Amino acid sequence: GGKEGAVLSDGMGSGEKAFQESARVVEMLEEMLAAGFPHKMALKLLNTALLIGREEIRFSTIDMSIFDMYTGQCEFVKTGASTTFIKYAGGKERRVERIVSSSLPLGVLENLEVESCTRQLSSGDVVVMMTDGVMDALPVGEQDVLMETLIQGTEINNPREMAHHILEQVLEFTGELPLDDMTVLVIGIWKA
Repeated sequence: GGKEGAVLSDGMGSGEKAFQESARVVEMLEEMLAAGFPHKMALKLLNTALLIGREEIRFSTIDMSIFDMYTGQCEFVKTGASTTFIKYAGGKERRVERIVSSSLPLGVLENLEVESCTRQLSSGDVVVMMTDGVMDALPVGEQDVLMETLIQGTEINNPREMAHHILEQVLEFTGELPLDDMTVLVIGIWKA
């Protein structure tokens, strides 16, 4: 009770087939969570389902942010997912923190490593999640620094507008059509 979550899944490849696979993974995860499975157990079960080939899905990343609506704590859970950024509201600098994972996607190894960490969030903070297609469009070796600079430099507070701004800036920076699907999910934290 009192928890809300956001999930991004990124399957292999791009286009409609990859979209359908990712949507199916999120749907199965939602069903397991709704049935009462703890999120790490649900991910391990989903990993097993992908490994034994019950689903036509090869492998898929999961990037999950679970918000405790009462305490303001957020647990970041990742399996093979791209960096998540937190833009903290406090202070003039509006510090940006990276949540990084080195784990593999679902469906790759039998013993799934689920990485997670928890952060205390406050009103005005922003969580920015994205698929690897966004980061991969930036120059290798500079992706995290460039994205952090972009997020820190924006004055936009509306989550939808910020997501559009990030995508526009990345596409403008690359100057070409993306090679992979790109999704940016921005979540604003406000006190009720």
